[in-house]
Amino acid sequence: MAKYPKEISIEKPNFCLRKPGAEFSVARDVFLAVDRNRDFFRPWLGWIDFVKSPEDEFSVVQSVAKEDVCKYFIYWYMRLVGMVGVVREDKSNRTMEIGYWLSQDVNGNGVMSQAVRQVQDLCFKHGDANRVEIRCATNNLLSRRVPERLGYTQEGILRSAEVLRPGVVHDIVVYSKLKSEWEKGK
Repeated sequence: MAKYPKEISIEKPNFCLRKPGAEFSVARDVFLAVDRNRDFFRPWLGWIDFVKSPEDEFSVVQSVAKEDVCKYFIYWYMRLVGMVGVVREDKSNRTMEIGYWLSQDVNGNGVMSQAVRQVQDLCFKHGDANRVEIRCATNNLLSRRVPERLGYTQEGILRSAEVLRPGVVHDIVVYSKLKSEWEKGK
């Protein structure tokens, strides 16, 4: 089983990925980040309307706190501003999918591209991945910029593949990077 680091410092100052312990105070910080960005996230994240209190986030915090899970909270100037990590793993095909969200006020600083690069590297180095995928709504241009910046290949579009809520259905674009491509890029 892979051992993922508890904290990853990033090249930029005042920026790190961290798996804190399962404290309720962290759930409160996650909730505040989500609540401040509710309208910004709503078009893309189906779970947003189910997060109504820090208690709703506590199970997420407990999951991230587990040592064997490749999920991290993103801290920018010591403030929790997002999350990045493996959201789906197909062990038989050695494929891992990375998902992420980031507070609106932090967009445009290269934070998510660096965070995804770190998680991607963990997937290939420690997670035994042969393939890493990123899936985004076709209209979510901010989210799509991340795999495009990191040299992922756009493979295709899954039509009406994500139903967020009644009446809100997205086409999903699939990006991938193979381990052989990652190794060449090093």
